[in-house]
Amino acid sequence: MPLLIKLSICTLIFLSVQCADPRINVQNGNNAIQVDPCDDPDARISCCFANMPSNVTHQMIITESEDDGEILLISGRVINNIDSGAMPNILIYGYHTDKNGYYTKAGTESGVQKWHGKFHGWCKTNDQGEFEIRTIRPAPYPDNTIPAHIHLAIQKPHNSKPFYINDIVFSEDPLTNEQYRSSEPYEDGGSGIIDLKKRDSVWKGERLIILSEQ
Repeated sequence: MPLLIKLSICTLIFLSVQCADPRINVQNGNNAIQVDPCDDPDARISCCFANMPSNVTHQMIITESEDDGEILLISGRVINNIDSGAMPNILIYGYHTDKNGYYTKAGTESGVQKWHGKFHGWCKTNDQGEFEIRTIRPAPYPDNTIPAHIHLAIQKPHNSKPFYINDIVFSEDPLTNEQYRSSEPYEDGGSGIIDLKKRDSVWKGERLIILSEQ
């Protein structure tokens, strides 16, 4: 068989294979690239818990360094909305801005924490439903559109679907106005507005979280 005919046949066979399944190269390309689905500012809420350490306690210690800002201590409790009984083993994830209103990064974050910044942490309520957050007092966003706040996500036991509750905000913040107070988005968890008092150079407040048992 002449060489030209052989080359033509081979070319036709090659093109036929490529046209028959154009997904081969795409699939191989996707398999070669590992994409982190949690590396997204709009990642699913479960991504908040993807990097959680295995040894979480009832204390969420985000930072205790005065170099980062004014120290803030929030004592909290999680109860149910039926008989106000304590809810133990509730996982809580929190994150917030720095003292200038930015989500500062340490450079070691992965997943959704690349977007949440270095001021984040986890805790798990104890047998009395108690938890504690040790961090700094965050600042509002630079555009001053909403109050300074701490985002909170909840994960109940037994692999239930995680969800956000109302942000912790501070009652004396001028941005915690009537418009904000009337527009908190989540019913489950109760209001996130808390009072703060400064004692011994530490801001202190309490957050009561009221959850449905479903």
